[in-house]
Amino acid sequence: MKPRAVLVAAALPALFMAAAPQAQAQEYDAPRARQDWVLNCMGCHTADGSGIPGKVPALRNSLGHFVSLPQGRQFVMRVPGAANSALNDAELANVLNWLLATMNEQSRPASFKPYTAEEIAAHRRPALTDVARTRMKLVKELQENGVDAVPEHY
Repeated sequence: MKPRAVLVAAALPALFMAAAPQAQAQEYDAPRARQDWVLNCMGCHTADGSGIPGKVPALRNSLGHFVSLPQGRQFVMRVPGAANSALNDAELANVLNWLLATMNEQSRPASFKPYTAEEIAAHRRPALTDVARTRMKLVKELQENGVDAVPEHY
């Protein structure tokens, strides 16, 4: 007969594996993300993320395309509104993950890995100074990859 501690230790990997899909499915805290969105982002990007044509870019149905590119993933966290926001790194990661899950479910790549506070902390700053030029380069790369859903200008 094995000691109880050995039996429990042997069962732990199976318990963690069973819990893993739930942990992966929970990419964000929705109530907190929504609150942070309302307080920090919605004023410019509008309630539904559609932005203001010619002035503020839409985040709905386009953000997912950007995060499919390594440079685009960093672009999303380095635009001045994100990089300089009052949100801390964990809050910004939470809002971005929420945005990608709720307003970009069609454009979000299947291989998307949720942002983490550590990733945001490592790449958030400095904020981009030439957002329009950087965005145009990314849009051109997306178009070369067959994605035409992102307008060159906002």
